[in-house]
Amino acid sequence: MEPSSTSYHSQGLVRAIAILRELGSATSARPLSDLASSLELPKPTLVRLLKILEEHDFIHRDADGYAIGHAILDLGENYRRQANTADVAAPYLRELATATGLTANLGVLEGRWVLHVVVEEPDRPLRFRSASGSLDHTYSTGLGKMLMSALPTEALAEHLPAESPWPRFTEHTITDLDAMVAELAVIRERGCSVDQQERDLGVICMAVPIPNLARLNVALSIAGPSGELGPAEREQHLPLLQRVAADLGNNARFITALRAAHGAHSLEIA
Repeated sequence: MEPSSTSYHSQGLVRAIAILRELGSATSARPLSDLASSLELPKPTLVRLLKILEEHDFIHRDADGYAIGHAILDLGENYRRQANTADVAAPYLRELATATGLTANLGVLEGRWVLHVVVEEPDRPLRFRSASGSLDHTYSTGLGKMLMSALPTEALAEHLPAESPWPRFTEHTITDLDAMVAELAVIRERGCSVDQQERDLGVICMAVPIPNLARLNVALSIAGPSGELGPAEREQHLPLLQRVAADLGNNARFITALRAAHGAHSLEIA
């Protein structure tokens, strides 16, 4: 049976995408014979598809073979511009804030500070107020400790106050490196971080890492009144917090936006 026009064109599209993926993963131009072998395509079919892609600037050809063209780069740059971190992440944090009645925060390290990249507040009169774009201390916050737990001990100094003991905000604040190193070891073992009224009396924050294949160091937290985030409440909310973090980490637009806004190198876990 002859293939239908629809299936024929679909097959051509799938093959063209395979060509672009193959060239996109290459570090230099690929010869025709090399491409034909890798893609397991007859050379006449491959040449026809390459010609179409070249006509539209999706690939270019030189003496060494075929490589990605500027049209692909233009599309990638446009995608980066459109992928705004707050726009992508806000629905996830809003779900978390609505379900728990607590403030949801997305944070990254910014030198000796935690940068609150996105904040979503619950719709209630009593809530822990924070703001997107605000900075807070690393050593006294759930987000900060979670993010620092991903770092080797020798890298901690650049994210902590220069002079010890560090400023104390409450009787629960950790104020020296030895105690912090011990705390971070517990956090790594537990897989989540808890700020036990270390920044503000009456406020508790629980944070988890956002797992992602790009190995970017980013964390998600919920924060609120200490009476609403005791051990039982934390145990209740942790699976949801981890699930939302995993969903966000699997969102390619979120990872792209984060890279574009903050630079991949500054966020990568060594």
